[in-house]
Amino acid sequence: MAYYHILKERRTNLKLSIQDVSNQTRLAPQYIQAIEEHNLDVFSDDFSFVRYFVHAYCDAIGVNWQAIADEVDMDINEVAHQKDMALTMAQRRMVEQMASVQKKKKKSSTKKKKSWFQKHVSRTSSSLSTNQSQLIKVLVLIGIAGLCVLSVINFGLRAISNQKLQTQEALRQEQLSKKEQETNKLANQRQKAKEAAALVVEKISDETNAYQLSNIQSDVKKLDLSITLPTKSKITVTKDGETINDDTKVYTGTFTQSLELSENCTFEISIETYSDNSITIDGKEISFDKTDWQEGQPAIITLQVGKGNQKETEEYSQYDDSDYDYGYSDEYYGQEGDYTYDQNEYTEQTNDY
Repeated sequence: MAYYHILKERRTNLKLSIQDVSNQTRLAPQYIQAIEEHNLDVFSDDFSFVRYFVHAYCDAIGVNWQAIADEVDMDINEVAHQKDMALTMAQRRMVEQMASVQKKKKKSSTKKKKSWFQKHVSRTSSSLSTNQSQLIKVLVLIGIAGLCVLSVINFGLRAISNQKLQTQEALRQEQLSKKEQETNKLANQRQKAKEAAALVVEKISDETNAYQLSNIQSDVKKLDLSITLPTKSKITVTKDGETINDDTKVYTGTFTQSLELSENCTFEISIETYSDNSITIDGKEISFDKTDWQEGQPAIITLQVGKGNQKETEEYSQYDDSDYDYGYSDEYYGQEGDYTYDQNEYTEQTNDY
């Protein structure tokens, strides 16, 4: 299929009008129509821009320019060659017609018997005709020389136009390269920002299988818990001591649970039958330390958000030291006044208790 048929078929498949393509490529509609109809005469004998127009048309509707570039160049050269050949044939016919007219005039002049005056006029006319014929030949030669000059000029203009198109294409490729670099830079910045905003899971050093969750964004209201289950198992998930899932169900495959967040809370995950399960929280891997764990016991993991659940600490702090009976009274020391300690003795006595 010819390249101009491919362009027209592609445009119609995209349901684009000639005006739509004109608006996108900034080419005049008559040029787009001329390309589709293979009417290259519209370009006024200057075919240097046809290649650029077809290239722009391809980019606008998504046709691979490299696949048809050679065909377009051959077509342009063929049309230009035919144009030159037609012009040369027209010039030859013009010269032949002028020579034929001159021969007819000579034959008609020999048939009649002429008088002295007529002969004189005839000689003068013949002389003028000869001069006219030479003048015509000179004019024809000048015309041919002019065509050669125009051909040279046209060739030079084509070379300049091709150089200009190459320069424009190089500039366009440079701009595309810069845009691609800017796009990659923005993508890297977004990736870094995403990584900076990602959840941070850190192991609490003083506790076994306890993790601190931090770097939680203000707009995040919940975290997604995922546990793979190679074997069937019951799973219990609690938040601040309250169960938030169905702990009577036996789970298989992959267990998932949304953890609703509050400012300071503690989640506890209990896997009744542990078998090297993969545990993730929002995609972050959480490992289970088997140091103090025995086979057959549930695997328990604690996740602490913020300061965690301070309930036990708060309950303990409700008791005042003054209300605690240490189990000794004044009678232990004998009567009042029998014991008096200096600062060092009192410190030693206290340490004994």
